[in-house]
Amino acid sequence: MLTTSVSLPVDFAHMWRRRQRAIMRLAIRTLRVQMRKVPVRRGVKRRYNRQSGDFAIVTTRFTEAEYDTLHFAAAALRVSVSWLVYCMIKMWMKRSRRRIANLYVTNYELSLCAWGQNAGILTESLLFYRKFPRLEKTIDTELRLD
Repeated sequence: MLTTSVSLPVDFAHMWRRRQRAIMRLAIRTLRVQMRKVPVRRGVKRRYNRQSGDFAIVTTRFTEAEYDTLHFAAAALRVSVSWLVYCMIKMWMKRSRRRIANLYVTNYELSLCAWGQNAGILTESLLFYRKFPRLEKTIDTELRLD
């Protein structure tokens, strides 16, 4: 686990502290929505949370995969990871969104071509794969049908 911090509106900070794991279950859906709605941004400054009011710095922990995935998306969209976390919390607050099962998994990949004093060439990619039904559920369903 990697320990870092995010900046969130005070009202949302408390919710993140208490429900981080539950909220993170919506990470893939949130990223898919943001990547569908927001184009890759270049030639602009990074956008941070722009809500009015007080903010709190919240120490948080991510797995390496979560951390790399969030940073990849944030860098491409020129937003902060804090803003992506804020979007996840807003999605989690909609009860109907919580009830929908996550149908995708992600695969973040970094391909390092060259890295040194004369060149920095790398390719990052984030792929979303539809989950396959679990074998046990498939077998169990087939047995019930007989």
